[in-house]
Amino acid sequence: MKKIFFFFSATFLIFSCQDDTKVHNPGFQGYKDDALFRAIGYSATKDSNGQIQLSALAQGQELTLDIASSDVGIYYLGTTNQLNKATYRSNFNNNELVYETDIFQGPVSKMNPTMQATGSGYTSDCTLVDGNYNCNSSHDTMFGSNISLKVSVISNADGAISSLKVASPGNNYLPGDLITILGGNGLAKCRVLNVEGSNGEIEITEITDTTISGIFKFNARKTNVNPFGNELVNFQYGEFYKLPITLIP
Repeated sequence: MKKIFFFFSATFLIFSCQDDTKVHNPGFQGYKDDALFRAIGYSATKDSNGQIQLSALAQGQELTLDIASSDVGIYYLGTTNQLNKATYRSNFNNNELVYETDIFQGPVSKMNPTMQATGSGYTSDCTLVDGNYNCNSSHDTMFGSNISLKVSVISNADGAISSLKVASPGNNYLPGDLITILGGNGLAKCRVLNVEGSNGEIEITEITDTTISGIFKFNARKTNVNPFGNELVNFQYGEFYKLPITLIP
């Protein structure tokens, strides 16, 4: 997909918003480190492979969201699939800061929802009520000599693990690391999805031949060498609404 550069062309659209928390007209906004980020220009492109790139410009700031597909659904950030990625740039007084949801090592944020092996003989630590985990214990895990990660699991009547969540994040893990869950028959395995400081998700909620809408949130780490600025940037309550799509080769 072609790169959208920091300074956008005059073809970007200007939009207005009726309040700080909801996009009512076509537009793009969110909260960056608890301060409103409201785009004064934006674009949405779709290439021949169906990949989407959303770009938003605010004063001295650029946010780019890359999405691997144009299908409605949730796309996780900070994973081994870097076709899904958030990049934030700021440039004030010629002081450039760059943050990305790249592949980093750290405490585990989320495990991949798809089990590599479900195992058997595991006892559920949790019950799932209205989409929320109620947990009272956890299982140790093994990755090489590292056993600092703990997970809480839900298992079926045969003791096969059907779902799990991080109970204690440990440290020094990478996205894609294959984790063995101890207990039961010791054969259940799952991969790390992403780590703290480089994670999040983009959800396409609606897409047509001409427009795209959705929501997003993420944490990204600083990737350029600069002594200024925080090491992390956080976006919450992000929304893009009915952005016109431009098709590119």
